Amino acid sequence: MLDKLILLASLYTSQFIPTTFFLQALPVFMRQQNMSLDVIGFLGFLILPSGLKFLWSPLIDRYRIGNLGHYRGWIICFQLLLVAIILFSAFIDIQNNLIALLICMFLACLFSASQDIATDALAINLLEPQERGLGNAIQAGGNFFGAIIGGGGALILLEKVGWRYSLIAMSVLMLLNLIPTLLHQEQAIAKSKLNKSYFQTFVSFFSRPKILPWLFVVLLYMAGESITTTMIRPLLVDRGLSLSDIGWLLGIVSYSARIVLALVAGLMITRLGRRYSLILFGIVAALTTLLYIIPAMGIASLPVLYVVCILVSGTQSMAYTALLSAMMDKSDRSTAATDYTIQVSVMFLGGIAATVLSGIIAQQTGYTITFIISAVVSLFSVFLIYQGSRE
Repeated sequence: MLDKLILLASLYTSQFIPTTFFLQALPVFMRQQNMSLDVIGFLGFLILPSGLKFLWSPLIDRYRIGNLGHYRGWIICFQLLLVAIILFSAFIDIQNNLIALLICMFLACLFSASQDIATDALAINLLEPQERGLGNAIQAGGNFFGAIIGGGGALILLEKVGWRYSLIAMSVLMLLNLIPTLLHQEQAIAKSKLNKSYFQTFVSFFSRPKILPWLFVVLLYMAGESITTTMIRPLLVDRGLSLSDIGWLLGIVSYSARIVLALVAGLMITRLGRRYSLILFGIVAALTTLLYIIPAMGIASLPVLYVVCILVSGTQSMAYTALLSAMMDKSDRSTAATDYTIQVSVMFLGGIAATVLSGIIAQQTGYTITFIISAVVSLFSVFLIYQGSRE
């Protein structure tokens, strides 16, 4: 079990580093350049590959790259492409070549999303059902640790050594993180169900009982987090916090809380069950989101902000871990890449829509109303889960 967890931790950490760097550092940079909130909100379109990756997930289920192993081969390929695009980005003059930077951001999101397809499929085949609570806690924790490195750590490093050396250091770290994958020997996976056509793969998934209501829940469940994650950064810039302040607050401390509470959630999910965990963690996360109204009202005391951000981030992490576990349960081992990726794509599409709308709403009505709306959306998704459990 330990070797499985180390492998998954390294994979989920490495693929989250570059996208977190681009999507969390850039909003801070843009706000410092006095760009409007609605423009920052439209950065959500850069994660469009994560919302559309289900379109090429059957290809990753069906084909393999040489003798590297089925999903392992895809992981190695996409991670090397990520390293290459980060190194290229290191030598971009970001002051005068914003278009080139945005293209690199998009490619980083594309390669990361594609690697995630193979990583999720590998995890589904690697973990037994009773291991999935803890396995998804490691997945969430790996994502959050990648965010610590790519978000908080990189922001601090960016202020200390500049753009170029920050990205070079990031690329070297990602190469080192590839070692557990290179050492892993993937077991042969039965592919009997993949004799059906590309479209039959999707038809089979969408024909399952109650799958459409479930996908609607997935669409809404993390939308509230997408809103708050996007808007809290420009809000903290407006409150006068520096890059280092925001890096420590949101990138180091808050994500450390996410890792700890993801592990706690993983242990609790095994005892409480998937559905009850979704309801309980979802309610708590939605209510704690309202704490972001405190900085929205003008309070900029660092101790207060640390308490607020730790509570919000930690409870959102628990809800996220519960959702990942439930999504894995609805994935067939032989079409793991497609089944799981469809659900992840729906989650990201909800996040993209929420991110874009959050910028427009915040620009028109202010931060407070935006955070209230995010809590309402999250609570509505929990209500749908509760109603579904009564049927």
